[in-house]
Amino acid sequence: MTRPSGTTEAGTTGAAAAAAAPGPGEAAGPARLAGRTALVTGASGHIGRAVCAELAARGAHVVGTRHGGEKRAALMLDAVAAAGGTGECVPLDVTDHDQATALLARLRREKTPPEVLVCAAGGTERVPALRAGPGTGRRAWELNVAGATALAAAAAKGMLRRRFGRIVLIGSRAGVAGLPGQPDYAAAKAALSAWAASAAWELGRFGVTVNVVAPGAVEADPHAEEAVYTAEEDRAVTERVAVGRLATAAEVAAAVGFLCSPAASYVTGQTLLVDGGARF
Repeated sequence: MTRPSGTTEAGTTGAAAAAAAPGPGEAAGPARLAGRTALVTGASGHIGRAVCAELAARGAHVVGTRHGGEKRAALMLDAVAAAGGTGECVPLDVTDHDQATALLARLRREKTPPEVLVCAAGGTERVPALRAGPGTGRRAWELNVAGATALAAAAAKGMLRRRFGRIVLIGSRAGVAGLPGQPDYAAAKAALSAWAASAAWELGRFGVTVNVVAPGAVEADPHAEEAVYTAEEDRAVTERVAVGRLATAAEVAAAVGFLCSPAASYVTGQTLLVDGGARF
């Protein structure tokens, strides 16, 4: 159904959202995020670091958060600089709401409130269903869901005032298809998709989109102290992937970059699988 233009709140905000998107013949190039601040949690991780580089290449000033040492922060900053961008990397425990609130308050004071938020912090433990208990489920929920959604809700308030915002939560194929041996992790990632689909309805008329990027199996981080999966497990997964290989972090980041761009103004409430056509 086509709506006529008008002066209602929904009509004016819809027009503003459309104006932010590239018009016919207008390039949706890297500079489309120039002048905007992107906040990326888990920025010192493999996917988070690639996301920071992608957003920097698109012109955003990147504020990354880490829950690790200075060495990993330096790798993130090097990636941003190599992409021709600017950024910083600050410590943050995403499960600590007070820390997250303080960071958003600081960015507001500095006149750089985030208009793009990517929640890439997360983690898993191998705890089969029959061995899972309240403690394992609670940790998976706090790290993968509660911290991300609380931060997204807080950041969204500022986005509403500016009538522009991009929120991307890093999920997992496990949240769509399940993952034997890691049910708490799979359930937590599934919850992100439900939250995004719900929040999209509340925020969409204000030019704020909410989506999930759900990677499948990704190549190991060359800077990690230890691999999450064994080489044998990687080979077994690869045999069930249509393209015949694991994803690179940069490929996942490219999907995030599109959803963060003005060109994705009509994509919201979605879970985008980046899994190479996996079937397992």
